[in-house]
Amino acid sequence: MTALEELTLLAKQNPNPTVSAWKNKGHKIVGYWCSYIPRELVHAAGLLPYRIKGVGAEGTTRADVYMAAVCNCTYSRAILDMALNGAYNFLDGLIGMNECDHGRRAHEIWVKKIGVPFDHFLFVPHKSNDTTLREFEKELLKLKVHLESRFHTFITDENLLNSARIYNDNRALLKSLQENMKEKAPRIKGSEMHDVVIAGESIPPEQYNQLLRRLVEELENRPPLYDYRARIFIYGWTGDDSSFYKIVEDVGGLVVADNCCFGTREFWEPIHLDGDPFNSLAASYLNRPPCPRMIDGFDKRFQDVKDMITEFQVDGLLVTRQQFCDLHGVEAFFLKKREKELGVPFSAPLIQEYVGLDTGRLKTRIEAFIEQIER
Repeated sequence: MTALEELTLLAKQNPNPTVSAWKNKGHKIVGYWCSYIPRELVHAAGLLPYRIKGVGAEGTTRADVYMAAVCNCTYSRAILDMALNGAYNFLDGLIGMNECDHGRRAHEIWVKKIGVPFDHFLFVPHKSNDTTLREFEKELLKLKVHLESRFHTFITDENLLNSARIYNDNRALLKSLQENMKEKAPRIKGSEMHDVVIAGESIPPEQYNQLLRRLVEELENRPPLYDYRARIFIYGWTGDDSSFYKIVEDVGGLVVADNCCFGTREFWEPIHLDGDPFNSLAASYLNRPPCPRMIDGFDKRFQDVKDMITEFQVDGLLVTRQQFCDLHGVEAFFLKKREKELGVPFSAPLIQEYVGLDTGRLKTRIEAFIEQIER
């Protein structure tokens, strides 16, 4: 099996086979909700950080009892439904945060209705400045103490720096793969790259690095991709599976870049290992390519997108969000106000449901957009 095939398989399994292998060694697994929760801190405690996903959800029936289907996104409800059905019983702990109202509420219901051996709620500031940096550093220290107390371990500065270096290797390898998409004829599809990123959210980072290095070598002998109609940037939310990317590819688009949570935002910037490790960790996470939850982050997001449009030779942007997502809804409004500055066309918002993706509708709209911008 090739590295790409292994990574694709890992991305589509929840839980994946590394969970049982890890547990059989007597190790613990801690789930985390959002990419603003530093995996390095969990890893430095000798635990496996496991990103909570909705992969494998078959519906939201049980979750709908607690979270109304008329105003809560399907993604949060799908995850809660899986938890209520026992899919996440392998977890030894859960870390939530103030990501969005839907995700936060799903975390609270999970803890109250199911219970977890270890629960921690991390407060992440919504702005990035000197004051919020100090507060976030205090929050990370609280998490450190709580992890040490519950799992009878000690997180040393040396362990934390080592974990940061391992995850920085992840980021550097992923960025090298993403930069292959700058080529006129890249050797990896956007859907494949998305699966590669998703796979790394829930396996030991050491194993992930080995697979990524193999993948980098494999791509050197892979035939380049010439057969596409337009180079596409995905702006917004696509979730933890590659279905949306594949719809784009089915109608001739080539996704070359994104600013998604399960995408470039996860790996674009490394942890800067300067001075105190907790200060470095707090600063790096708070100043990473910002999510729409960061209320002072639009100007930086917009500039990052403009830069990537040029670097990746983008022909057009597909703007996408989950139904009922307030954060990405406001983001689309801000983007519309500055559309003339982008230099490339972008779609009207493509609204998705996480469970039961409306493939036909999306395919029609995406194909119509590509017809307008194709080379």
